[in-house]
Amino acid sequence: MFVISLFAFTMFLSAEATAQRGGRAVDGRPQRFAERAVERIERPQRAAIEYCLMIPELTQEQEAQIKELRLRQTEQGTKHRNQMDELRARKRSLITGTSDGDVNQVIDEMTALRNAQLKENVAHRQAIREILTEEQRIIFDSRTMRRPGGRTTMGRSGVRSPHMGRGRW
Repeated sequence: MFVISLFAFTMFLSAEATAQRGGRAVDGRPQRFAERAVERIERPQRAAIEYCLMIPELTQEQEAQIKELRLRQTEQGTKHRNQMDELRARKRSLITGTSDGDVNQVIDEMTALRNAQLKENVAHRQAIREILTEEQRIIFDSRTMRRPGGRTTMGRSGVRSPHMGRGRW
């Protein structure tokens, strides 16, 4: 009985010690969570800077105009996103029956809002094109201004998950 108790106690201690290792790799070194956090913090700044740097030989005046257009576009995007979030919440409450109204009308409002957003995106791109010289336009048109991976939201495994991000509707 003593040997069994000693064996059980030893197993308990080894399991407890293994659980205390936390965020360490198999070889005992801590994983680089801090480095990943720094990368996440720098990502929006880097994307804003790369937006202008992707076009060669920009003058300071062109950079200032593009930054102003980009700021205006970001403000409009925030407004659209907030309105779309409100419409999504209203649609959910109508579908679940917790409020009165017409779901189809809300869907029509969402479609109109998305349509307006797409048109504003094209107008923004055209406004940037007007600032550029002919050579810069050729390069601007040949490159996509999307983040690597496009509009999809990637998880840790690099696989697009339908449950991550806001989604389109």
